[in-house]
Amino acid sequence: MLNLSEIMKLDIMKPATIKTALEHVGNKQVEWVSITEAPVENFIRKHELVLTTGIGYGHDPKQFYEFVSDVIKSEAAALAVATGRYIFELYEDAKALAEEHEFPILFLPWEIRFADLTQAVTARLLDQKQEHLRFTQHIQQELLSLTLAGNRLSTIADHVSNCIAVPIVITDHVGTLKGRSHLVSHSFEKQIRNALNDVKAFDSSSEHHPLESKIQEIVVGENTLYVLPIIQTNHDIQGYLFTTPLSGSDKIDEQSFFIILEHTVTAAAFWFLQENAVQEAEARIRDNFVADLANGIHTKPLHAKARAFGYNLHLSYLAIVGFPHNFETLFSQIGQTATYEEWLTSMIHYIEEEIYFAGSTIERGCMSTFLDGQMVIFLEVSAEDYKATVNSFLDLLYRRLDHLLPDVELTWAIGDAAIEPNRFATRFTEAKQALQLGLGRLGKGSRIYFSDTKIDRVMHKIGTVGEIKELITGYVQPLIDYSTMREIDLLETFIVYQRNQNKVSQTARVLHLHRQSLLYRLRKIETITGLSLANPDNLFLLDLCIRTYQINKNMETPQL
Repeated sequence: MLNLSEIMKLDIMKPATIKTALEHVGNKQVEWVSITEAPVENFIRKHELVLTTGIGYGHDPKQFYEFVSDVIKSEAAALAVATGRYIFELYEDAKALAEEHEFPILFLPWEIRFADLTQAVTARLLDQKQEHLRFTQHIQQELLSLTLAGNRLSTIADHVSNCIAVPIVITDHVGTLKGRSHLVSHSFEKQIRNALNDVKAFDSSSEHHPLESKIQEIVVGENTLYVLPIIQTNHDIQGYLFTTPLSGSDKIDEQSFFIILEHTVTAAAFWFLQENAVQEAEARIRDNFVADLANGIHTKPLHAKARAFGYNLHLSYLAIVGFPHNFETLFSQIGQTATYEEWLTSMIHYIEEEIYFAGSTIERGCMSTFLDGQMVIFLEVSAEDYKATVNSFLDLLYRRLDHLLPDVELTWAIGDAAIEPNRFATRFTEAKQALQLGLGRLGKGSRIYFSDTKIDRVMHKIGTVGEIKELITGYVQPLIDYSTMREIDLLETFIVYQRNQNKVSQTARVLHLHRQSLLYRLRKIETITGLSLANPDNLFLLDLCIRTYQINKNMETPQL
């Protein structure tokens, strides 16, 4: 678009006189020129320079007033009137209306042909479009060079900001600032923080032009922000570009402005792609390092590697093992187009991000990896209050994961026999044993401390004795056989019954059973085992057998 004041500098416009809104001529943008007579209807577009002879209403002040009013409503840039045939002077009421709306009315001598004027203005508009095209192509080339050279996002944002005179902020997908131009003020950053919750999801299926469908306008107070998503080829949003509407630039028009923003978003997407590749490589090295710690593999530059990752191995860490129960079930339910391995990698990435966030939030050193189907975490603790630290960490992690991945079932086991430095493999072994020993007793979603599994360890040892093992099998196996045949889990029924202090009504609620159905199951347990659940000794014996059986079964399960 051209500024109306630039059009007034054309040779063909030298005889023209400005009758109204002289001080606003510089604010009017002209996108096209058209010739229109009454009625206006919908023949005039926004930002048009309208040419008219006044035929049909030139001698009628009321009709001319209505014509001017309709042109103003169409949001035209200005009205140029050919004088000397139908219109000789500007009527006062039309002049007052134009002044009120800051709308320029120009008078042209009748001798100026509209065809010549249209040709001159169109030629100047096309010249400007070529200038804008060359300008946007130049910026695109410079952005490519800056990106390939490995410059920071702030350098890229600053370069574009210098070219188009608007502030630019680039964030990641959660709103963390990754780059800003020098024109960004504290108030602008505050506006962005307030606008983040209003950013809408990008609809890649939109029928609109790509630029139109991507750009979102958000009003914060009295200010308007433009938001563009930074999207990778798989349609994942990596981040956002925030800026303001274009204000009075003589270098570009609004269309070129949006094209430049699109080029900037493309450069930012490439930057995020590079950063993700680096982060993935670093994550693989870090994961291997943590896995080596867990497995007791010590290399000579161990402490040097740790310092490179920001870890202090001289501090005391305990091990936390997170066992996911339903990853494969979740994958089958959500209808992913990716393979299970690709989906699992993404899930682990999300969980590890939340693990490190939780560690930084409670200001504790934290290391993590995914090993043998389990999340392995080493958390920095002190001997005095380590359980409070672990619980705070897992509470925060649970809240974050429940919001992000609400259907994931995780059981956590903690290796805490001693709080001392450089015993990573020992703590990891304890955490795995705690999971195997306590899962059957405490159930899915629980937290199992190795220090709380003393009775479980005793029962495991008892269960390995030949005669006792036969006794246990004699009581438990018939219950398993009946459960398999009738599809009724009698072991789970008894375990829940014990957990609820042998209260029938409470157990029935937990198992979602009718009271009579539960009583039937309990009587069936008594019939199969020959033990009375009303007899404390019989009850203890059956509880001992079932728990010992489950502990030994878990200890033999490879994935645990």
